[in-house]
Amino acid sequence: MRLRNVAIPWVLRRKLREGGFMTQATKQRDDGSELKIRAALAGSYSGDAQQLVRDVAESFASDIEGRLQLDVPELADRKVRDMLRLVLVERFSTILGAVPSGTPVEVLSLPVANLKPSEVIEQRKVRMSLASLYRSVEANKFYCVVPSGQSNGREFPAWQFVEPVPELLQPLLVALRGALRTEVHAFLVTAQDALNELSPAELLAGIPFETRSSLHPSQRRLLELPASERLRRVLALAGELGESMSA
Repeated sequence: MRLRNVAIPWVLRRKLREGGFMTQATKQRDDGSELKIRAALAGSYSGDAQQLVRDVAESFASDIEGRLQLDVPELADRKVRDMLRLVLVERFSTILGAVPSGTPVEVLSLPVANLKPSEVIEQRKVRMSLASLYRSVEANKFYCVVPSGQSNGREFPAWQFVEPVPELLQPLLVALRGALRTEVHAFLVTAQDALNELSPAELLAGIPFETRSSLHPSQRRLLELPASERLRRVLALAGELGESMSA
């Protein structure tokens, strides 16, 4: 069934053109859906895109149905609501670029923000409990830093959760074991001469930090290397760091 061929009653078309229903629907959207939409448009939504489209369409359809009951009660029936939901699903799928469930969202740059442990879980950066996240640090799967201006506590640099970093990070953190957390973080996010002024984090991920304004062709070539080769180069650099620390 091609949704664009669905006939919409003339009264409803007029109301939609006037913006009454959609304006009201926009105002009544819950904050959670709005944040998810913004995340999807920014390419940082990690949930099920198809489910997001269905949820938002249902929310809009419900809002419109509510207005219909007040302004055009003869149209406020289940068939109209179902029709609206179908049309909205098609439109939102196009706008948000919905992809099949489980398909990774392409990320074009690395975030520079740090996340609280609870934010890592809430944003579904990992599929594990809070306790398991802490254990993953002990197992050198991820690393954390002390929040700025505090003497204790934990925050997780968000870049390490961008694919394919989680698959590559553990051997590197094992190689850096024994260094202070501040030293590990500084090494990972600081541009290195040996990497053509890229940071180890950028080379691992194969993409630049969001704060980098441009890339030299030689840097781009490095980022386009196979993941195994990028990891090898970062490990070699980490080995030199370990030797200098033990000297």
